[in-house]
Amino acid sequence: MIKDCIKELRKLPFFEPVLGLASFLFMCVNVCFWSLMAHLVAPLLLGSDKHKAMAEDYFDRLFNGWVAANEWWFKQILDVHWDLDDSMVTDFNRWSLMISNHRSWVDVFILLAQIQGKRPLPRVFMKQALFWMPFVGTATYIMGFPYMKRYSKETLAKKPHLAGKDLATTKRSCERLLNRPNSILTFVEGTRFTQAKQEAQASQYQHLLKPKAGGVGFILQTMPQRINSITDLNVLYDQANISGWDVLCGRLSKAKVMVREVALPESFLSAEFRPADQDRDAFFEWFNLYWHDKDVRMGHQLDALKASEASPEKAVTEGKT
Repeated sequence: MIKDCIKELRKLPFFEPVLGLASFLFMCVNVCFWSLMAHLVAPLLLGSDKHKAMAEDYFDRLFNGWVAANEWWFKQILDVHWDLDDSMVTDFNRWSLMISNHRSWVDVFILLAQIQGKRPLPRVFMKQALFWMPFVGTATYIMGFPYMKRYSKETLAKKPHLAGKDLATTKRSCERLLNRPNSILTFVEGTRFTQAKQEAQASQYQHLLKPKAGGVGFILQTMPQRINSITDLNVLYDQANISGWDVLCGRLSKAKVMVREVALPESFLSAEFRPADQDRDAFFEWFNLYWHDKDVRMGHQLDALKASEASPEKAVTEGKT
């Protein structure tokens, strides 16, 4: 009923901007509502271990509620259906480190739809400056999203006493993640991919920017022996340019997710492995090989996606082998 009505309204020339504004307002109200609920639950964190466990359970429910509400809007109002990877293994009993490419802020919504019901919804490593984001920043902090503080080489040169404090800050923010199996999602490109950024970097990759893998090393070092593989996620679009406004207006034609598990080398699983310190070179050598492989796979997957658009009966199976 709602979809049929919106399809008719789409014929009106002014409707898409109105829909985009309505979508933006919905997203704002939705995130504020669930953030408010998180603040109301927060006092439980000051109680006993039992109360803290209750709080974590409530936070998970609130997180799932936020994702479900967004999904309802995307499906019922914007008529968007993500092409998700059903082969993703369901596992709520282990820690998962998830790494994805980054093309648009919409990636987050697609990835959460992929992960929901398969793994614990992920905590995203956030820059410490985002803590000051009104309402949402404190809500993510309350819910246990880890914050990372990085000092530049210039800052460390001027203030050498700060050396190692960035790792200590990250370790403290990960403490709650160690208490029970959790998922962590990170975009190691550090910014959204565009052709202009790729050219400016003189990147050797065709579909990815150069990785900033130091954060992954921090995660592995602060959570020793919790993570034994990387859940690799590729978000694919059949459009060259994906703007947030296009998505809010319902102009996203197709998006697909491809998932695979990448085992970490045996040496990385040792409690003595220090990828952010003395083992940094070995870690970066392995990670760069992984990133190159990810780029090649994305090329095959995008080619298959385009081929399936040209020939609908052809399944998109390339890139999984």
